[in-house]
Amino acid sequence: MPKLSIVPALLRLISEGSFFKQVFSWLLRLWAVAALVAGIWLSIELWRGGGTSTQAIFGQLIFQVALVLATYLVAHLSWVRAQDVAAMPQIAGEVIIPLTRLLLRLGGELYASLVAVASVGGALMIWISAGEARPDMGELRLLLPGAGGDPFPAGLAMLLTGLASAALGLLGGYLASELLGLLCAIESNTRGVKQG
Repeated sequence: MPKLSIVPALLRLISEGSFFKQVFSWLLRLWAVAALVAGIWLSIELWRGGGTSTQAIFGQLIFQVALVLATYLVAHLSWVRAQDVAAMPQIAGEVIIPLTRLLLRLGGELYASLVAVASVGGALMIWISAGEARPDMGELRLLLPGAGGDPFPAGLAMLLTGLASAALGLLGGYLASELLGLLCAIESNTRGVKQG
């Protein structure tokens, strides 16, 4: 039976780290394109619901501007981080940890930008439309209260909760990234002491 040399070559390619860099760089680029498509689809869906008064339409328009900004931020951040992944230096034996740290930071950045912009846009939408138009954000409603009640307190609750959640999400992503780096540094120092 002839020897199959594909598996050892594939394992060598994976262990060198360039494989992960290329795959995740392209996945992040695809994610950026998917975010643009999802933003356009969501924009169309949001126009279907809501009030028909001038105030409601203007409020919806403001939220649409916020949605365009959020879509741009998600796509742009993903594209920039894809370039960061592709440009990561090649260090022997160290590919997954730096990649994971970068993805943790990206997760915090995406969450913070999406929630902050959605909360500001949603609050403005509620206030401008005097409560007639309200953002229907599905799962985000758990993080952004303000879907019911009087317009001013509902919008204020959405704004403050959203900005606080965004700040905590960004902090959480960067903290997780730095903690992972700290654990790796401790492991590296411990290994150096044992070998020394």
